[in-house]
Amino acid sequence: MSKKMIENLIPIKELSELAKKEGNSKKPVYRIHKWWARRLGCIVRALYIASELPYDASDEEFWDKFYSKNSSDLTVLDPFMGGGTTLVEAKKMGMKTIGVDVDPLACFITKKELEECNIEKVKEQYRIIEERIAEKISNLYTTRIDGKDYEIINAFWVYEVNCPKCNSKVKTHPHYKLYYNKEQKYIFCSHCGEVAVINANSETYNCKKCGSITDIEKGTYKRGKCKCHSCNTDFMLRDRIKGSKSLRLFALEYLDGENRVFKKADYNDIKKYNEIDCNEYIEIPNSNIPTKNRKDMRPISYGYNSYDELFNKRQQVALSIIYNEIKHIRNASIREWFTITFSDSLACNNMLCNYAYGYRKLTPLFGIHAFTVPVRPVENNVWGATFGRGSFSKVFNKTIKAKEYCQDTYESKYINGKHEKIYTEESIKSKVTLNPATFYNGKSDSLILNRSSAQLKAVRDKTVDIIMTDPPYYDNLNYSELAHFYYQWIKDDIPYKFDNHIDKSLHVNDLVENYHGIFIEQLTRVFKQCYKKLKDDGLMVFSYHHNKEDAWFALSKAIQNANFICVNIFPIRSEGNSAYHSSEGSIKWDSILVFRKEEYLTKQRSSAKMKEFWEKHIVDNDLEMNESDIISFYRSLELIV
Repeated sequence: MSKKMIENLIPIKELSELAKKEGNSKKPVYRIHKWWARRLGCIVRALYIASELPYDASDEEFWDKFYSKNSSDLTVLDPFMGGGTTLVEAKKMGMKTIGVDVDPLACFITKKELEECNIEKVKEQYRIIEERIAEKISNLYTTRIDGKDYEIINAFWVYEVNCPKCNSKVKTHPHYKLYYNKEQKYIFCSHCGEVAVINANSETYNCKKCGSITDIEKGTYKRGKCKCHSCNTDFMLRDRIKGSKSLRLFALEYLDGENRVFKKADYNDIKKYNEIDCNEYIEIPNSNIPTKNRKDMRPISYGYNSYDELFNKRQQVALSIIYNEIKHIRNASIREWFTITFSDSLACNNMLCNYAYGYRKLTPLFGIHAFTVPVRPVENNVWGATFGRGSFSKVFNKTIKAKEYCQDTYESKYINGKHEKIYTEESIKSKVTLNPATFYNGKSDSLILNRSSAQLKAVRDKTVDIIMTDPPYYDNLNYSELAHFYYQWIKDDIPYKFDNHIDKSLHVNDLVENYHGIFIEQLTRVFKQCYKKLKDDGLMVFSYHHNKEDAWFALSKAIQNANFICVNIFPIRSEGNSAYHSSEGSIKWDSILVFRKEEYLTKQRSSAKMKEFWEKHIVDNDLEMNESDIISFYRSLELIV
């Protein structure tokens, strides 16, 4: 059994600098569909390379292999596949891949990341669809001014609720800005809603139409509370809101030539919206949003009880028109490329999208890892205007770019701060199967299983060279709550399904009684399966971080129960410079943990010796780890070794 570089020391400083860049701009293949907390491709690639190079390999050998074409015959297993980064990076290097996940959306996303795409045929199908329905949808997004129709870019909505004391109607405006830059503010009157452009330094506005004075920054909503303008009563929005029934259209952004213009939503705009009829289109997903053991009660706590309520009438019609066309595509492979495009577009075409007022663009749902409920949602032009974000047409272009990258992949290099793409002559073109027999008889090179990894009879024992994964982070995030949003639309058109096993998996969160014990038990079962599937000289490598000692203890216990031996731990940067959830105290570095099935003849380093080494290495190499990063990393040393 020969030791590998990953059991020694890899170029952490340089890799972490690369991670900072990639964390802010992921490679095109990983933009094909939203998935949460994706591992960075450059880091996963580095771990594979270090798992193949000999123990005493130099940094020069490492980087030469990193930026070169690889052709490996190893088999990789990821028992917690998620968004599929581990499989994509393995396939890029020529490996055979096995991915397992309880979430059907994760399985579908990974399938499409891996599969080869006939780009020209997909583009041809897009042109057919565009010709049939683009104008029909675009007509839903027009505003008439002086007898002429203009293309709507965004429509702005606000919640209107009744004051519990005087019953006055209160609109939940946090302020009265629509957009601002260094020179100007685009604002609207708090009384009549008329839009105006004022100097950026102005704090008030005297309306030229109604004469009212508006304090621009003093809205009726702040931090969950509303203030009645009639009686000054403060009340919680959650106590009065009734989901989408409380929404009112108040402003539009439209295109006049090359200019983006804001206007008040007038009588005809509101009338046009109210006259939209959903009945002639396919049924909108209307299943209830699950509440059992739910970690985050949003959006239910704001009066949204079913998934169809997350889309307004115009969105429902536009999305239905598109999806009805997709369902009628005869070629199953081509149909799936449009299905994943449609699914990803949903994040920018619902009523939980915010508006970045200083950037003049929509912020999609799941910009942070939660069901946020903005008090002033923005509605996108679903098919796509000249400007705007996340429309179906723009998401389709993103899908094409993702698969173009798969045909000619590159790695990023930064020389004096300048980005350079190093094309490696590798590609991502896999034959994906759901059938283990097809995988093992050589007719397919990627196997994706939609199930819990606590039972892996489908994977042959001692056939896996590397297990590369990212286990669930204890109580950090329950992805299934978020994935359900997409799954409701596409569940009948993808080859993976939710099953009861998800309720007995590691998706179960800390609201469940004895969660800590269940987590250890279930993770132990998975690791025992990993032990059986891994070759005797194989490696198990995974990333992990957590600020709770209980989380590290649970992980340590499961590893011990499965008889794995830790042979190395080192820190690596896992996020970019400006990622969401990047407050000062958030963890931006993972611990990379490396395991073997049996002990070496030589004794491993003690946790005390490793901590002593890393205390010096972190300082000497200026790794820029904050206090939370260091606490998480040192806990990994204390509890795992």
